[in-house]
Amino acid sequence: MIENAEQAISWIHSLTRPGLRVEHDTQKRMLALLESLGHPEKKLPPVIHVTGTNGKGSVSRFSQAILTASGFKTGLYISPFIIKFNERIEIDGQYISDSDLTVYTQRIADYYTNQTEFEVITAIALLYFSESHLDALVIEVGIGGLWDSTNVIDATVAVITSVGMDHMDILGDTLAKIAYQKVGIVKKTTKALLYGRLPSEAKEVVEKQAQHLQVPYGEIDSKLKVSRGYYQRYNAALAWAVVKIYLHNILPNERFLEIIDFWTTDKLIKFINHVSWPARMEIISKNPLIIVDGAHNPQGLAILTDSLLREYGDREQLIVFGHLEKKKISVRNFDNLPFAKVFPVNWESYRQTAESDHYEEWHKQLDELLEKIDNEKQMIVVTGSLYFVSQARIYLKNKLQKK
Repeated sequence: MIENAEQAISWIHSLTRPGLRVEHDTQKRMLALLESLGHPEKKLPPVIHVTGTNGKGSVSRFSQAILTASGFKTGLYISPFIIKFNERIEIDGQYISDSDLTVYTQRIADYYTNQTEFEVITAIALLYFSESHLDALVIEVGIGGLWDSTNVIDATVAVITSVGMDHMDILGDTLAKIAYQKVGIVKKTTKALLYGRLPSEAKEVVEKQAQHLQVPYGEIDSKLKVSRGYYQRYNAALAWAVVKIYLHNILPNERFLEIIDFWTTDKLIKFINHVSWPARMEIISKNPLIIVDGAHNPQGLAILTDSLLREYGDREQLIVFGHLEKKKISVRNFDNLPFAKVFPVNWESYRQTAESDHYEEWHKQLDELLEKIDNEKQMIVVTGSLYFVSQARIYLKNKLQKK
């Protein structure tokens, strides 16, 4: 019997079996569980389904925030969490409560057979959302798309934010193979597909599949001049385009035009600048200047370093870098930053975190940098695995509060 949120989360984490991802039968396991629950995936409001190598979390968050501010009760499902497990399942920016998490986890446990951790979390979210009387729903893909646990739903609007080389052991070793997995969230019932800037090899696969399914598609390569990191301008523009297409498909024309007219460009930019989204070019301190960003793959690091060069090129960047060896990233990914010093670190949750066993323990490294930093000329950037960044973020916030 699951009696509280701590027990619920402990049970969920005990189901970790990542090897099952590659068996390509996650939908079978998911649908077997969902059938026992009365198919909550068929009782959802119209869905925006978001995938992408990078940017999918930001586009999902921006889309949900705009819909909520427009008067729609909007659910959001994301992964992984940064601060608290509950943030993976939200309604109008409010995390699922501990009591609801306990109740819905127990309901899933009652019918559990052989599902993985992520499949169970997804089932909890779908059941919770199906009973919450939502107007709209944004669901972020876990990995890929075609074989992802979230792909038991039928999206009204499908979104591909980007395609890059990540999770190659699961998705494939070419951009074309990875793009094929991501465009797998598009079905014949999908009303529209929108995508950001894609490499030509990936774009060809995406457009060919959309044409085959006769789903309207379009590329969004514009920017909204938000002040949240240079590449968030592209994510914000994509999110706004997605929301417009989504509302156009679910609302009467008069109501649709009323909402579009409300969101002037200036009003939209001001709003997005205040949307909270941890570990995405997040400034957690201004003096000293500290930024945390979960850039955990080559494409993400390229975006981060370009943003740092554009926005903070006159400062020396002290980069605390905690990464997983399997991601094929290293300190060399920062070579284009002329004033950067990179401090690769190990952190507690993983033993195989980097290419050297001699990296300094991350608490000690952060403490040393905080003691010595020149607030006028230097800045601290914490990046790498989202698991590391989430731990370092909490540690830094607590330390800064005590000063």
